[in-house]
Amino acid sequence: MKKITKIEYQKKNKDRVNVYIDDSFGFGIDLNILIKYSLTKNMELSDEFIEDILKSEEEINVYNYGLVALSRSLKSEKQLKEKMLDKGYDLELIDRAIEKLKNRGYINDEYYCDCLVNSRINGAKYGKRRIAQELYDKGVDREITDDKLKEISDEEEFERAYELGLKKLKSINEEDTRKKSGKLSNHLIYRGFDYDTVKKVIEKILKL
Repeated sequence: MKKITKIEYQKKNKDRVNVYIDDSFGFGIDLNILIKYSLTKNMELSDEFIEDILKSEEEINVYNYGLVALSRSLKSEKQLKEKMLDKGYDLELIDRAIEKLKNRGYINDEYYCDCLVNSRINGAKYGKRRIAQELYDKGVDREITDDKLKEISDEEEFERAYELGLKKLKSINEEDTRKKSGKLSNHLIYRGFDYDTVKKVIEKILKL
């Protein structure tokens, strides 16, 4: 058995403590871990108990990393999980941390979907197809994505594509109508609008 010979607060972070084992530094842990395991001076610890303490510490580290990452920018569940895996955290601890973050409302893919759709419509002026692909790539459930995009009417989609088409037309230095049509079509399809919408927009702009 090993004995705790000293516990002291860390100088730069009073929410953490250093635990000394047999007069040598043992490990640093979150104050919540100290309380959870009722650690005190002269307490004897087995190797298995120390391993359990350190695993709990790692779990808190993963959770806190998630909080910091989410505070910097909104993320989908998949995006956050990938960042945690890139940091080298244990998959089991990642899953626990993400579940806790979801239960506390810090991760919400429906809210993330709403924010991204609004950003791409009002900012980038993307079409629904490109927005949908971006959300799929970020791991947002297809049902959540599809339900949100159904709220965008065909009229709204057309008006957005028409606005982009008029803007693009100003930069096209072509006299030939077919070449203008081709460049407009490629631009709007790249922006994520479906073929039928693109066709109607080009017909209106070029009065075909």
